[in-house]
Amino acid sequence: MLIEKLNGKVVKSGNFCDTYNPVFFRICSEGRDKDDLMHLLETNTDIKVHDTITAQLKELVKTRKPSFRLSPAQIEEEIISHLNGINITEYGVWVYYPWKETLVHILDKNEFIELRTNRNKYKITDEEQETLGGKKVGIIGLSVGQSIALTFAMERICGELRLADFDTADLSNLNRLRTGVANIGIKKTVIAAREIMEMDPYLNIKLFDNGINEGNIVDFMCDGGKLDLLVEVCDGIDIKILSRYKARELGIPVIMDTNDRGMLDVERFDLEPSRPVLHGLAEGLDPNTIKGLSNEDKVPFILNLVGIDTISSRLKASMMEVEQSLSTWPQLASSVTLGGALTTDVSRRILLGLFHDSGRYYVDFDELIKNKPSETDGTDVKNYFGPDEMDWATLELIAAKYKPIGISSHIGADDLNTLLNAACLAPSGGNAQPWKFLYKNDRIFIIHDEHFSYSLLDFRNEGSYLGFGAMLENIAIAASAYNIPANVEVFPVKDDMRLIAVVSFGHVVLSHALNYLSPVIGSRVTNRNTGERKLLDKEDKLALESLAEFIPGAKLQLYEEISQLAEFANELTNAERIRILNPRGHFDTFIREIRFNRLQTEATSDGMDIETLNMSKSEKAGLQIASDPVAIEFLNKLQKGTGFKKISHKPIMTSSCIGVLSMDGNDAYHFLQGGRATEIVWLEANRRGISLQPVSAAIFLLSRYLHGNKSDFNHFEQSELNSINKNLNRLMDLPHGRYPVFIFRLFYADQPKERALRRPLKKVFFEDRF
Repeated sequence: MLIEKLNGKVVKSGNFCDTYNPVFFRICSEGRDKDDLMHLLETNTDIKVHDTITAQLKELVKTRKPSFRLSPAQIEEEIISHLNGINITEYGVWVYYPWKETLVHILDKNEFIELRTNRNKYKITDEEQETLGGKKVGIIGLSVGQSIALTFAMERICGELRLADFDTADLSNLNRLRTGVANIGIKKTVIAAREIMEMDPYLNIKLFDNGINEGNIVDFMCDGGKLDLLVEVCDGIDIKILSRYKARELGIPVIMDTNDRGMLDVERFDLEPSRPVLHGLAEGLDPNTIKGLSNEDKVPFILNLVGIDTISSRLKASMMEVEQSLSTWPQLASSVTLGGALTTDVSRRILLGLFHDSGRYYVDFDELIKNKPSETDGTDVKNYFGPDEMDWATLELIAAKYKPIGISSHIGADDLNTLLNAACLAPSGGNAQPWKFLYKNDRIFIIHDEHFSYSLLDFRNEGSYLGFGAMLENIAIAASAYNIPANVEVFPVKDDMRLIAVVSFGHVVLSHALNYLSPVIGSRVTNRNTGERKLLDKEDKLALESLAEFIPGAKLQLYEEISQLAEFANELTNAERIRILNPRGHFDTFIREIRFNRLQTEATSDGMDIETLNMSKSEKAGLQIASDPVAIEFLNKLQKGTGFKKISHKPIMTSSCIGVLSMDGNDAYHFLQGGRATEIVWLEANRRGISLQPVSAAIFLLSRYLHGNKSDFNHFEQSELNSINKNLNRLMDLPHGRYPVFIFRLFYADQPKERALRRPLKKVFFEDRF
C-alpha cells in the first residue's frame, strides 16, 4: 500500500518535471485572470500562498524617499497614496510556481525591478541598469554556468538569458550545483531557470535543454535577436571550438571561466573580427575530430587550450587520475562561485562598454592568500644533482693512480676513433652516458663521471657498471673485428672505482668469437614500439640463452607464458610508478632524463627524447602534467598514480617474452660482467630482427631499498617495494646465489623513427695535453 502511494506521488511530481515558467495573474486588470486564479485555488487545495506585498510596498516607498526617516504612520500614508484606491490584494501580480505549488504576491515588473536593483546603486547607475536590461546573454554549460547565470540574474545585468545544457543533475553534481536532492534527475537548464524565476520572474529565459550542436547554434545565438555576449563553460571541446567560430563570425564577444586558479578568458570578437580563436591555441582543430573522445583522450587538447603551465598542481594531479580513481576532472563549489563572480563582473563591464580587451586573467587564491614561506618548505633538490662534472685535471689525477704493467703501443687515430665510437654507442640507464675518456701514455682510460649517473636508480653505481660492461664488450668486439690489438684491464685501481678500465695496446690481436656482431653495434637500438604478440622461435631462444653464457657466471631466463607476462607487467610497471612518485626519482625522470622537445635533446645530446618513447598524445600530455613535482607529491600522499602503470603495461603484454639476465654475484664486477652479457644478447637479438626494450627499474629501486637507506622511501613506497620484491622473486624463481642484473622485453615491431642522441666525442674524449 505504501509503495503504491509513493509511486503515485512520483507520477504527480513528474507532471512538472520540465516546467520552469511561472504563471502570472493580474487580478486588478480586465480579463480572465481573477477567474483563472480562483479556479486554480479551488481545484488545487495543496497550493501554498505567500503574500508579502505590504512589506514590499513599505520598502518601495522608503527607498523612494531615502533622505527621510519615515515613521510607521507616514509609511502607511505613503502606501495608501501609492495604491490610489486599489485594493492591496489586487495590487501587483500573483505569480504561481507550479513546480513548488506556491502562489506568491509581488510588485509588478517596473516596480519589482526598481526595488530589486535598488542596492546596485551607484555601482550600477540607473542609466546603466536600463542599458543592461536590454542585453541578451547566452550561457553554454550549467555547472560553472549555473553560478554565472544566477549571479547574472541577481545583479540583473541582462534582460534575457539563453541557457544550454543537455545533462540532468546527478548527486555528484551537488558539490557545486546550487540545488537540492529533490532535483536529482531534472535537467540542469530547468533547475537554473527555476532558480532564476523564483528570484526574478520578469527575466526572459530561453532553454536549449539538448545542449548546443551544429543544428541549433544559430538559433541559440540569433533567434529573437543576436546575443550581446556568449559565456562558454561547457566540457565538450568540440562545442568550445564550434561556438567560438560561430561567435567570431557573428561578432559576439566570448567569456570562459575554467574553474581553476580563477582563470577567466576573454575574446573580443566584437572588436577584433579576425582574432584567432582561443588566442590561436585552437586554430586547425576540427570539432568533428574530437567528438566522442574519452575524458582521458581529451586531456592533450584541454592542456593545449588552458595551458599546461598555468593550471594548478591539484588539477594536474586530478587529471592524472582521470579514468583511474576519478571518472572525470573535479570542480569545487568555491571555484564555481568565484567563477560566477568574476564572469559577472567582467561581463557587466563588457556589456556597458567599460572593458575592451581580450586576454587571460587569474585570481588565484593560493597565490594571493598563502602561508609565509618557511626554511623547510619544499624539497632540497641540491642533493639530487650529485658531484660536479669532471674536468680534464680531475681525469688526469684519476689516471695518475694507475700503475702500468709493461708498455702500451701507440695506435693510429683511425683505430682510436673506431674503438671510442664503438664505446660511445653502448647503452646506459636513461641514456645518461656517464663516461669520460682520457688518452694518455698510449692508453685509453675509461672513467666514470658520476655527475651524469647520480640518481635514485644508480645505487652503488650498479646501473652505471652495467652500461660500462656493455661498453667494454663493444670495445672487445670492435677491436677483434678491426684487428686492433687492444687489451682491457678492469677496475685497475682498487681504491678508486671511478677508473672503470684501462685499454692498452700491444702487437697481438685478441680474437673474439662474437666479432661478427661488430656491424650491429651501430644499429643496436632501444625499441619502445609495440606490435602483435608473436613468440620467439625455439632457435632464437636457444641462441640468446647460450650467448648470454658466453660471459662466465651469466645466465638468461626467458618467460613467455601470458600469465607470467601479466605478473611481470604488474610488478615492473608498479616499480616505474614508485620511481615517479618518489621525489628524487621524479627529479631524475623529469630533470635529468626526459627531454620534452628537440631543442632540449640537441642541447644535451643525452637523456630520452619524448619522441623515442612511443607514447600516445594522451600519454605524452600525462608526462607533461607529471613533470610538476607538487602534483606528484600530492599523488604520493594519496597513494595513487596508478595511471603511470598504463604506459608500460601494454608493451609488456604484447611482448614475445620477458628476459631476466642474472649473475652469480652482485658486486661491481658482476654488474660489469652482466653488462657485457646484456650487450651480447642485445646485439644478437637485433641482428635476428628481434627488438629489445629494458624494463629494469625494479632491480635498481629494490637494490637501494634492500641494501641502502630505507629513509629514501616513505612508508607507502616501502610497502609497495616490499610487495614488488616478494612477487618478483617468486616469479623469477632464480636459484639461490643468483641475482638479477637486467630485465628486458623481447618482441617483434617496426623500428623506431627516432633514436637517442649521443654526446659528440669532443665532449667526452680528452687527449694528454703533453
